[in-house]
Amino acid sequence: MSRCSRVGSRKRRVCAGDLNKLVTVQNRAIEAPDWNSPDFDEQFSNDSAAWAAIQTVTGKTFFDSVNQRDETMTHEIFIRYDSSVTSESWLLYDSRRFDILAVENLEERNEFLKLTCVDKGVGKV
Repeated sequence: MSRCSRVGSRKRRVCAGDLNKLVTVQNRAIEAPDWNSPDFDEQFSNDSAAWAAIQTVTGKTFFDSVNQRDETMTHEIFIRYDSSVTSESWLLYDSRRFDILAVENLEERNEFLKLTCVDKGVGKV
């Protein structure tokens, strides 16, 4: 059995003991408006709770494959694999909201996700 190394190591493994913060994964469902109504109906749901490892990485600008995004990543959050978590989801931890900029399935093993996030602060939407 291979040894567990820390999240920050080059092998990018996550130890179960690193997941010491309980976060809530939230999603938004948008329903089409009623006939002759311009307003969409948004439903917010607490889909699941997950144990996470949260690391601050303040000062890094997020780049996607084409260009620079306006968001500056502030945190990397590691959770166990959950197929319902996407870049359209967000996390709540200690009354703070983290928007997810990117989701990476570590080593494509369906064991852990690395979430590149930006901290939106307390009570901000």
